[in-house]
Amino acid sequence: MQHTAPSATPMRRALRWRPARAVGALALAAGATACFTACEQPAARWVDGEPVLTATPSPFAYPPFVPYDSTLEEGTPAAAFLLTQDQLREHGGVSLLRGALEAMPESRASLAASATLPAMQMAPAPLTELGNAEQPLDPQRCARSLRIEEAPMRGRVAVWWTRASGGRVHLAAAWRDTLPAEGRLGAWRGPIMVDTLDQGPRDAQAADRGAFGCARPAPSLAVDSLNGYVHVAYALTGPEGPGVFYAHQMDPRAAFEPPVAVLYGERLGEARVASHGDLVAVAYEDPNSRGRVITSVAISRTAGHLFEERLTASGATTARDPYVVVRGKAVVVGWSDLTSPDAAPTFRLRRAIVR
Repeated sequence: MQHTAPSATPMRRALRWRPARAVGALALAAGATACFTACEQPAARWVDGEPVLTATPSPFAYPPFVPYDSTLEEGTPAAAFLLTQDQLREHGGVSLLRGALEAMPESRASLAASATLPAMQMAPAPLTELGNAEQPLDPQRCARSLRIEEAPMRGRVAVWWTRASGGRVHLAAAWRDTLPAEGRLGAWRGPIMVDTLDQGPRDAQAADRGAFGCARPAPSLAVDSLNGYVHVAYALTGPEGPGVFYAHQMDPRAAFEPPVAVLYGERLGEARVASHGDLVAVAYEDPNSRGRVITSVAISRTAGHLFEERLTASGATTARDPYVVVRGKAVVVGWSDLTSPDAAPTFRLRRAIVR
């Protein structure tokens, strides 16, 4: 699937914010309508004036993070071990935020929709079978990149990075549908291409941007418990530069809608997504931060069609490995603070309310 051209929207948070890619004429028109109210006051605000230090262990240290490696081959014992470590870290990071989310009264409130967005007509998703194993077949899959989530009453969905030509990677997805009449899951179908615009070592300005191949964070995947939408957040170097991107799929039999640029910058980093109905949040390592890593969050009140607010979560220290949970009108972001190379990382969080 191709990204649409960059939009001419004048909305920028500061000089470092670059214009997001367009998400279609209908979404942009809805965004202009919503702006009459959304631009008057922020879509979200922090409850905590400063990041809150927790007494819980940092997922970045338990188990310790191992950098990504393009030479690691999928299907090897080493790759399987590191994938398990990654999944433990991700589940642990989310679990550390659940208590704070449930304690917020706003998590039990209903979010009022800020705009009504017409459905975008998408092409049908491929029906090619990718096997009946626990994982969809793909001999070109990047090690440690596969993420699988349950889709209640519908089966399972998977996303992963797959090797392409010229040192590039593509973001692919697949579905394994529930077959109610047979009481089992069917074969994986796909691949459904989410994003194919990654740049490789032979592309323009590759020396300046870096060529990452499979040495990049895995995509983040969430299946919404209310509307069943599939949400994906990821970092990629597109023709216009590195950035944090987001895409969603509203119909499991259709393609993903065109990706949205959450933020362009200068490097790739971790990005994670969470959703609850119309509320979608993407927590990410800011691609514009220099010298130290900053954790930020982008918030959508329109099921991911538009991201109305971006908030800087972390403070003056290096903030890595962000996580986010949402429910109702509540958002909780967490990350690991690395105060110095010799000190053990600590886990901090910050709570926000969406209006």
